[in-house]
Amino acid sequence: MPEKETHFFDHHYNRGIEWYAERFAHCATAAVVAEICPYFQSPRACERIARHIPDCRIICQLRDPVDRAYSAYKFALYNELTNDDFERAIETTPRIMDGNTYARDLRNWLNAFGRDRVLILLFDDLRRSPQAYIDRVCEFIEVPKIDLAELELPARAINAHYLKPRYPSLARKGRRAMNWLEDRNLDRAVSWLGRLGIWKLCFAGEFPRIRPETELRLRERYRAEIEELEDLIDCDLSRWKHVANVAAAETPPAEAPPGMMSSH
Repeated sequence: MPEKETHFFDHHYNRGIEWYAERFAHCATAAVVAEICPYFQSPRACERIARHIPDCRIICQLRDPVDRAYSAYKFALYNELTNDDFERAIETTPRIMDGNTYARDLRNWLNAFGRDRVLILLFDDLRRSPQAYIDRVCEFIEVPKIDLAELELPARAINAHYLKPRYPSLARKGRRAMNWLEDRNLDRAVSWLGRLGIWKLCFAGEFPRIRPETELRLRERYRAEIEELEDLIDCDLSRWKHVANVAAAETPPAEAPPGMMSSH
């Protein structure tokens, strides 16, 4: 697709369902069609999807909440949505923390579509065993299994922000330009400017690391939420309750060239 995230069911619903359908006009009529979009914490999007595509299947990928919050912070910093350090941003920028109410938000999707139509996956499992992870997805959406060994895959995640904005004012202008183009359906222009290196010029810099004491405080903050999720999905998530080096997990290998994307 020209755009990875259509945001139809939350931000662009006023464009009409025909606009959404056009995004898939290139797909064969008998194909299994899917899209990726961060609708998880939007009750309105959940209700609209259930109304228009009641028989669809929902895949929810959940990530260590501290890891996800730090990644959301990097996304916010990268896109000039905050200029604060992580410790202050988690208090001043609600969107960084809002996406971590997993148990509450997951219940909305389970109630709307039923447990048999909602697949719950863990980002940890994708990292640990990609093939088994993909096998579960293929089985759930009823398509032939995909052998990852036969694919040419990038050496690292293509959607991981390793760099922060070099100049905040330039990043702000770059984000406004990108939004202006996207609002006018000029997605090809966005891609073309990306290939020219314009967005890299606007955003590339270095990210700070999370402080161990901050991580410990957040893990205690999320403990009750994690335990509620454990009961809901019948899964042991003990590894999410203990301190881990979140920043180091997202640092690119020394031999790899720096990237400029975000992993949530």
